[in-house]
Amino acid sequence: MKRSLSGLINIIRFLKDSDVKISKKLLFMVPLVYLIFPFDLVGDFFPIMGQLDDLAVFVLMWPFLKGVLNKYNEGNPEINKEKKADPDAVDLNKNDYTVE
Repeated sequence: MKRSLSGLINIIRFLKDSDVKISKKLLFMVPLVYLIFPFDLVGDFFPIMGQLDDLAVFVLMWPFLKGVLNKYNEGNPEINKEKKADPDAVDLNKNDYTVE
């Protein structure tokens, strides 16, 4: 239960992060849109098979989405937007600035 809750918190943090590319955020919407969208590969009017294709999308997408989350947690730059540095900005983490 604790692991599931921390996973959900990671997903919410990922989706709320303004530094994450919108294309990466949209990948998490694919399974939800497929579930809600009325047209499926196998219609929901077929008992069991109609629901299994919805579940299959989640099962097939999860390893990929988990990989994206792992890269995000590691700080991988391919997940984040490119930040354009302000040329006049002072980086306080570096000690190479002087005050006059």
